[in-house]
Amino acid sequence: MSAILTLRCVRCKKEFDPRKITYTCDECGETLDVVYDYSAVAEKVQRSELEDRHGSLCERYRDLLPVSDNAVPPGLGEGQTPALKCNTIGDGLGTPNLYAKDETQNPTGVFKDRASVIAVGKAIEFGRRTVALASTGNAAASLAAYAARASLQSFVFVPERTPVQKVSQSIAYGANIVQVKGDYDQTFDLMVEACNQFGWYNCSPAVNPFRTEGKKTIAYEVCEQFNWEPPDWIVVPTGNGCNLAGIWKGFREFYKLGSIQQTPGMVAIQAGGADPLVSAYKKKKAILEPVHAVTLAGAIAIGRPRNFLKAFISLEESHGIAESVTDDEIVEAQILLARNEGIFSEPGAAASLAGVIKLVDIGTIDRKDGICCIITGSGLKDPEFALRGSSKPLIIEPTNEGLRTIREFELSKPSRVCCNAFLPAIAPR
Repeated sequence: MSAILTLRCVRCKKEFDPRKITYTCDECGETLDVVYDYSAVAEKVQRSELEDRHGSLCERYRDLLPVSDNAVPPGLGEGQTPALKCNTIGDGLGTPNLYAKDETQNPTGVFKDRASVIAVGKAIEFGRRTVALASTGNAAASLAAYAARASLQSFVFVPERTPVQKVSQSIAYGANIVQVKGDYDQTFDLMVEACNQFGWYNCSPAVNPFRTEGKKTIAYEVCEQFNWEPPDWIVVPTGNGCNLAGIWKGFREFYKLGSIQQTPGMVAIQAGGADPLVSAYKKKKAILEPVHAVTLAGAIAIGRPRNFLKAFISLEESHGIAESVTDDEIVEAQILLARNEGIFSEPGAAASLAGVIKLVDIGTIDRKDGICCIITGSGLKDPEFALRGSSKPLIIEPTNEGLRTIREFELSKPSRVCCNAFLPAIAPR
């Protein structure tokens, strides 16, 4: 099984056999990290070797992933998403080195596909035929797709308020949907009990140690896309913290292996109504104080992040930043991305850009720094909020008078089709 040495508790450092199913530490209850023999991997993942590799995500990075040497998990073409330079928004902000890593281009429209292919692969290795997780929607649809690809049965537990678009996607993939009359934390607890009682493989981002390994491939791709000189800051919308921790681990590994000479600072952006990691990091105390999550950004509406400590350590090690943004700031950023860069993100994904706008405005991030926002999920997952601040469609008669109405409307608009009302407000003072 690749070069894995052990599973190690991130708090008490107790180790566990990676060949056995273990989710969390039986001593302190904390999450686990996958530890590799990097000396055995070093020769296989040099720059020249990686640049010559093709194929799926698991094939390209197989030496640093928890996949069997002779069994690559069945994928859907995940990964290899573009890092797009945000020229228009960058000009408006005075940030000439602003980029967006567009994870909406993954098979199910979300970065979680990178983790789902790994989790489903591990279920197959462990001989489990049913997989399950708790989700605010995105991870559910992603797991359902990869379970279908691998001919596994899937159960996805979602809070009752989850948008119908996300639930319908899971249904289309054949998942068994369990809507729980409660918040994410109650949904998660119920899913864990179901896995324990029924012998299902728990693929939840909150506890499955192997999901983080899929997410770190974002960092690998950023290193390659930026010619092995990653930008100064990687800005990540943060809920459970697994995404942030995984991406940081990827950069840390490439630095350890000598592929890059410096690592970026990690920036965790949370919604103001669900920001326990931000609160803890600003106090410089790794003590989780759960909150009742209240935000329209459903993808990051998590008040008790299970990967809190992993994420906190990632911020500390990378000399990172943690900041919260309001729902209004998130919606504005969502519209900015769509109208100026052609990237339609869901609200939670747009939180990364909202965070950049705030952090450069208050001077925490220098405008000349290299900045890469991780745009984690597609706006098609949750399109309702994109209608806020948008003009209503024209309704006309099929006549020449109707055409004149269109012409008058066109002349009343700004010269640039993608111009919007927000950029002047956020331009450098």
